[in-house]
Amino acid sequence: MKSEGEMKYDEKKLPVGGEPDKPDVSKWRVFTPKIDLKTCTKDYSCVVFCPHNAFDVRKDGYPQINYDRCTGCLVCLRVCPVSAIFEEKNI
Repeated sequence: MKSEGEMKYDEKKLPVGGEPDKPDVSKWRVFTPKIDLKTCTKDYSCVVFCPHNAFDVRKDGYPQINYDRCTGCLVCLRVCPVSAIFEEKNI
C-alpha cells in the first residue's frame, strides 16, 4: 500500500471548493417550467412534490424555481391545484 507521501495528485482533477462536479441539467430539459405569480395561491404543492428539490420560497412567500436543480420533469405542473405553472419548450 502506498503512503500519502507517495501518492501523486493531479490538481486539475480535484473539484474546486470541495464540491463534486454537478451535471448541467439545463441540457436535460426539453420543457422549462414557469410560474404565473398572478395565479399562484402559495399552496406549495410544487415545493413539496418536486423530486429534485428545485424550488425555493422567496421572501414574499411565492415559490421560485432554481433552474440549476430543475430537470424539467414537470411534476410541479401536474400537482399545482390552480395551474399556476406552465411549460415553455426549449429550442
